[in-house]
Amino acid sequence: MATTASPATTPEKRPRRKRQTLSPEDRRAALIKGATEVFRAKGFAAATVAELAEAGEVAKGTFYLYFDSKDHLLGAMWEEYVDRFLQDTRVMLDEGGAWWPSLDRLIRTLVEHAVENASLHRVVYRSANAKALELCHASNRRVVDVMCDFVARGTLVGAFRARDTRLACRMVFHAADGLLDDMISRDEPIDLDEVTAAILELAHRGLGDPDLA
Repeated sequence: MATTASPATTPEKRPRRKRQTLSPEDRRAALIKGATEVFRAKGFAAATVAELAEAGEVAKGTFYLYFDSKDHLLGAMWEEYVDRFLQDTRVMLDEGGAWWPSLDRLIRTLVEHAVENASLHRVVYRSANAKALELCHASNRRVVDVMCDFVARGTLVGAFRARDTRLACRMVFHAADGLLDDMISRDEPIDLDEVTAAILELAHRGLGDPDLA
């Protein structure tokens, strides 16, 4: 009896991923979101532009339409982090209130915001290169400016009485920022209340709290 040959099986074709049409703002946001996972998993130094583009679901060439390099991408991530803090801070300061309690709330928010974004701090301060760090520091200067402008206004009405309140304000910010980055990069347990209290003590003494006189 003749046998009938079974038809050859063909490999099943994978459905093509439907290309999404996103606005430039949404595409940029997708790249930043994808980079968050890549940097967290591999660190900044080991991550490649090809991996970052794939995570953002764009071609490698398209990546460069949004960012000049992975340094600029990390700088944009840090800028967004700073923007969120400044948004909360401006709302807080616009609410008014006594000078010292307002400064205390600002510092407490700074500590909480850093701890909530510890993974980004680790990426930046463990493996970022000098160029990426400078982009991050440029964003930090915006925070310093907001804090120092607030302190300068309080100085005019006698609330802050340091020899040079603007210098003292910068000292407080960089002390807080350096302490938090050091603790986060070392994976030290952070007691929010204790760390905040230590920074507030420095601020009150450095900026001349009259109640301590």
